[in-house]
Amino acid sequence: MSIKIKTYLLLLATFVAFSCNSQNSGEQASVSSTELPLFIQGTVKSDYPEKVYLERMNERNIAIRIDSVELGADRKFEFDVTIPEPGIYQVNIDDQQIVGLILDGGESLTITADGEAQVDQTPAYTLEGSERINQFNAVLNEAQNFAQLRGSLEEEFKTANAKKQAELRQQYQMSYNNHRETIRPLIAEMGTSLAGIIAANNFLNPELDSDYMNQLKDQLIAEGKNHQFAQLFIQTVNQQSVGTEGSMAPDFELTNLAGETIKLSELRGKTVILDFWATWCGPCIRSFPGMKQAVDKYANNEDVQFLFINTFERVGEGQWKDHVKSFVDKRGYNYLNPPLDLGNATALAYGVEGIPAKFCIGPDGKIKHKSTGFLGSSQAVYEEMVEWIESE
Repeated sequence: MSIKIKTYLLLLATFVAFSCNSQNSGEQASVSSTELPLFIQGTVKSDYPEKVYLERMNERNIAIRIDSVELGADRKFEFDVTIPEPGIYQVNIDDQQIVGLILDGGESLTITADGEAQVDQTPAYTLEGSERINQFNAVLNEAQNFAQLRGSLEEEFKTANAKKQAELRQQYQMSYNNHRETIRPLIAEMGTSLAGIIAANNFLNPELDSDYMNQLKDQLIAEGKNHQFAQLFIQTVNQQSVGTEGSMAPDFELTNLAGETIKLSELRGKTVILDFWATWCGPCIRSFPGMKQAVDKYANNEDVQFLFINTFERVGEGQWKDHVKSFVDKRGYNYLNPPLDLGNATALAYGVEGIPAKFCIGPDGKIKHKSTGFLGSSQAVYEEMVEWIESE
């Protein structure tokens, strides 16, 4: 069974489209500091290719070369390398054939490839050593088969009479139900692997499969997986459920610059304003004067609490606190005393897509209001805060 790299790239493009604006503006998703081993050995049948390349697909679907080897007389190749984090990779056989790979790290793979396209057929290959890739292929093939069936039914529907259209609708619904019943257990078998994350993101229905997607999100958090795809999946699921009026605000526990521990659940009974920001974010900084006006207005109101949560910083966690403290001291923003969202977990839990992102949480712990971006003037920011805090 071959893997279609173009389909992989479409899945990658679909996935990273969910990345938050804060990351798109230059921020890179967290990369594990632990290098992951990868071993690939293979044989190329054709005599035409001379080299084989190992490449990684970046967020723009551009292949970044990791390593290369010469093909000898025995037509064999081998890569014994490390990769920085799970991702979509490919073995490029001298630009004649591409073998797409969804890798978590730690794999030991064996590839046998034609290595050259023929006039009447595309080059084929076999891959051994990755159950996850085989499972993903099974889901991918099922999805492609269903897409073909759906296209056929849609074409037939265009010229059918009313009675036939009713029959086609019923046939489609039955086929769709069978399709979901087939792919859900296949996706569940892949668990929190990268293949499982990508399959869930691309092939499940967020409305009908929200129970499984939330379960997968919770598992990723529990296992401490923070690579790019895991973070984007967590953020995507949270965006679907968090921030709507009346939803419970996710609890968090953070430490501010003063060394104090801030836990949201301990502020129950108060109106809490969350302002997610970063030192490099111009709109965040432009909103601070209006926010300062609001802070001053409610300074003596014990039932109102402002939390300026610093997140998405472009420094390592070891430098994060000193970096933010220097910024706050130089700018005179000591009133922020920001809780530090090291690793961005809190922002991801709130489904923050762009910053500044503000939330108003009522005394009952439920989200009352949410906004993203700078409103254009300090007065507009101030008035929004007053309206949020004083609304029923």
